[in-house]
Amino acid sequence: MPIGVVVLALVGVGVIAAMLVPRALAARDDLQSAAPLVADVQAKMLAGDTAGATRSAAALAEATADARTQTNGRLWRAVEWVPTVGPNLEAVRVIAATVDSLAHEAVVPVASVSIDALKPVDGRIDLSAVTAAAATVEQAADALEAASGELASIDRAALIDEVDDGVDMLDAALDQAGAAIEPMRPLLGALPGMLGAEGPRDVLVLFQNNGEVMPGGGTVGSLAQLHIEDGAVSLVAQASAEPMSMPMYDEDVVPIAPDVRATYPFGLGRYVQSLTRTPRFSLTSEIAREMWRRTHGVEVDAVVALDTVALSYFLEATGPIDLPDGVQISSGNAVSLLLGDLYATYDPLEVDAINQAFAAATMSRLLSGTVDVGSLLSVVERASAEHRIRVWSAREGEQQLITGSPLQGEPPGDQPGVNGFGVYFIDYTPGKMQRYMTQHVDVSQATCPADGRRHVRVTVVLGNTVDPGALDDLPDYVSGGGGTTPVGDMRVEVLSYAPSGFGFVGQSTDGPNQGARSGTDGEFVVAQQLIRVSPQQARTVTFDYLAPNVAEATLVADVTPVVSPNVITTGRLDCAAVGAG
Repeated sequence: MPIGVVVLALVGVGVIAAMLVPRALAARDDLQSAAPLVADVQAKMLAGDTAGATRSAAALAEATADARTQTNGRLWRAVEWVPTVGPNLEAVRVIAATVDSLAHEAVVPVASVSIDALKPVDGRIDLSAVTAAAATVEQAADALEAASGELASIDRAALIDEVDDGVDMLDAALDQAGAAIEPMRPLLGALPGMLGAEGPRDVLVLFQNNGEVMPGGGTVGSLAQLHIEDGAVSLVAQASAEPMSMPMYDEDVVPIAPDVRATYPFGLGRYVQSLTRTPRFSLTSEIAREMWRRTHGVEVDAVVALDTVALSYFLEATGPIDLPDGVQISSGNAVSLLLGDLYATYDPLEVDAINQAFAAATMSRLLSGTVDVGSLLSVVERASAEHRIRVWSAREGEQQLITGSPLQGEPPGDQPGVNGFGVYFIDYTPGKMQRYMTQHVDVSQATCPADGRRHVRVTVVLGNTVDPGALDDLPDYVSGGGGTTPVGDMRVEVLSYAPSGFGFVGQSTDGPNQGARSGTDGEFVVAQQLIRVSPQQARTVTFDYLAPNVAEATLVADVTPVVSPNVITTGRLDCAAVGAG
């Protein structure tokens, strides 16, 4: 621990400082014992051992409280005024106090939450347990935020390396804890209301097929309506996305802004399969809600979307699902089966029926009370972090909780010191080939001497990994082919969203230039490029922008979740590459 170095430094301060050595050593031992206790609390919570987690949390709180006591008091604070040693003592005191606050305000309360209390019993979820868990997570998140503020107050310039490393370690631990808790925070906050704490609710669930990629994830293959009342959840209606179940409309079912219509001229607002032909889940939900009202006479209170990969994660918690015709879907085969392999045996309408049966069986398993809650929370966290789950609520208070979280589903835009770009994809292949697609997005910037402007380039590389020799074994419904598109090729439109104030300079590709255009979507500048990617080929598209200011910002990118993980990087732009060297 860094406090050991401070102990050595104290010896040189004199007799008074030397009196602090035993206290510093005791604090070091206390803090060293804290780390394994935190890990033990987490492990026991996920195992459902609430009593064991509570005991470990109590031991942690005792150790951190002693460390805080040892590093506090008049004598310790008096020596903080001593040059060189003092700032390091102050930093150690702040570290001890921060860890103690986290133990008492975050770890101890969270350890008392029984995740087994969140299990459904006879199809009903205990709303009081959900409400208590939501309040505890909110308290823990506030404690993490306060702890980060305390660490930020430390003057790092005056610290010796070992103490500075200690601050870095705690800062990294706070970031890790925040990354774990933030995806759950909005969901738990909105969950009591969505589970009927304030009256009956109806929720529409959209199941997306990643084999046909859309900006919001994948084309919608089926829908389900859940009725929820006082924690009791029941599946009351299902529908395929086929026109016989969800008709196509000649006019938009909700108003579509002219610039959005120009950006998305086909399907959005009229076809259920095109619900996600926008990265704005709020618009997707508005359209879906109205389509469901027209076809089923119910105006739902919330919309949830999840993709095929997210469903495969859920199967890690539920275990395999056996369907009546003998098909077993597991976490290992769900993606390959649902995105293509089933079409080798069944026609598309039969596959739709299997998808609906699978959704119903999975929902039944989740509500059975037999699923390990710790495993379920882990897969929900993973899927939401990958933006594979979207949630929208018609209730303003609940939507405010969701806004800004990974569950929201909106282009990122700007925040102080951050420029957020969006990169989205639309499948124009007459098949379901995106299970073979890879995606690498790089966002680079530089202030170039030729014009003194900050240039930003978004580079998108899409790969097609399908084995040409295996194309004959793929169902025609998957491998596609038609018109000018050979079998196995992908036709994908790449869309780049830039924040308000950015000027679009131009775009280029490393092959035939098809369908290049630009426009807007509300406050965003949008550039679009249609490309074709043949088997074992990679294609590159670049989009160039001028920033409204010279000061460089942190660059982030929101990218459509596909089957393969997105690779997102940031880097330095070569000014010569944009003609501004």
